[in-house]
Amino acid sequence: MNFIIKSIICLLLFLSSVFADCSDLDYNDCLYWAGYCEWNEETNACQDAGAVGGDNYDVLSEDDGISQSTLYNGAFLYYPTEGNPPFESIILMPAFGDAAGMNGWAQFYASNGYIAMSIGNFDRNDRDWNSEWDYADRALGILDAMETIKAENVREGSPLYGNIDTTSFSVSGHSTSGGGAHTAAIMEPSIKSAILLNSAMSYLDSLNCPAVSNGMGDTSYYCLLEQHLDHEVPTLVFAGESEYNELVTSDDSTYAGMWAFVQYNYIPETTEKLYFESENQGHSSAEFPDGDVANFALYWLKYYSSNLDNYCDSLIIDPGSTSQFLTTIDCNTSTLIFDVNDDGSVDDTDLNYLVVSIINENTLDILGDINFDQNIDIFDILILSDYLN
Repeated sequence: MNFIIKSIICLLLFLSSVFADCSDLDYNDCLYWAGYCEWNEETNACQDAGAVGGDNYDVLSEDDGISQSTLYNGAFLYYPTEGNPPFESIILMPAFGDAAGMNGWAQFYASNGYIAMSIGNFDRNDRDWNSEWDYADRALGILDAMETIKAENVREGSPLYGNIDTTSFSVSGHSTSGGGAHTAAIMEPSIKSAILLNSAMSYLDSLNCPAVSNGMGDTSYYCLLEQHLDHEVPTLVFAGESEYNELVTSDDSTYAGMWAFVQYNYIPETTEKLYFESENQGHSSAEFPDGDVANFALYWLKYYSSNLDNYCDSLIIDPGSTSQFLTTIDCNTSTLIFDVNDDGSVDDTDLNYLVVSIINENTLDILGDINFDQNIDIFDILILSDYLN
C-alpha cells in the first residue's frame, strides 16, 4: 500500500473519531457542519441535526378554537414551544382516514421548530377512482389548511398569535395524499416546497387522458402526463425500492403510470427536485419519520422553507441507504474548485494531492481552499471526499 493511500486511511480514521459526535464541536464548527449538526441555544452545545427535538411542542385541535373546514376532515395543529418565531409551516395528509394518520410526521416537524398541521380526508373507499374524493379535493383541503394556519396568526388567545410566517408553507402527504400535496403545489406556486411520501397521483383530464371504465357503467379520465407536472415548486420525492412490485400486478397496472418515480421524471429538469428511493423498502418507506428519510425531510425544510443555504450540501449527498438517488439540485459550487491539481478533471488524484499537501504542510493556491474559509485543511478534504462519493 503506497504512502498516499495510507495517508488517506489515517486521515479518514482520524475524522471518523473526531466527528463521530457533534457534541465535540464548538459553536463555529457546529455552524459549519449544519445539516449534520446544529447548535442548541438552550444547552449551549452542538447536537446531531435531524433528530427529534423531544417534547418541545404542543398541539391545537378544532376544540381549541382553530378554524373548522368543509374541505378537510378535522385537524391537529402541532407547534413548537421553543425556538425563535416567526415559524414556517408544513401541512400533511394521510393516504386515507383522519388527521391522526400524520401525527408522527407532525410531531417530528414541530419538535424541530416548524408548525405542522395534520388534516384528515373524506375518502372512505379503497381506490380513488371509485370515489368522489380525488387528488384535487385533497389539494383544496391542503390549501384551505394554509388559511387556517394564517388565521391563528391573528386570532387573539392563540398561542401562535403573531408568531407565524404567513409567507412560508410546505405541503406533504402519503400515497394518494402525496398526490394531493403535489396537486396543491401545482395549484399554488407560492408554496415553498413539497415533500411527497410514496406519492401516487393521477390527473383528471378528459381531453388528454384515455377513457377508463370501472366495469359498472362509469367512465373516468384520470392519468398522469408530463404536461400535468410542469411546475417550479422544489419537490422531494420519497419512494421504496420494492414499491412498484408491491402495487403493480398483472391484473392491475394502474399504479405503473402514477407512482413516485414517474412523478419525479415528469417534473421539469429546471425545477429543483430530489428522488430518494429507500433500499429494500416498499410503499410505506416514508409513511413515518425515521432514519435518513426523516433527516432528508428536515434538511429539505431547512433549505427551502427556512432558506438556510448551508443545508444544501446535505441534500446532494447520497446517505447510502438508497437504491436510487437522483437530484437536479445545484448548490452553486463549480466543479472547478474540486480540480485541486488543475489537470482539467476531478478524480481521486485531486484527493491524493490535497491529502499529501496538507500532511507535508505544503502551500496550495486558492484551488485547495474548497470551502473558501481562507484555510486549507481537513474540512476541505471532507468536502472533496463527499463530492467524489
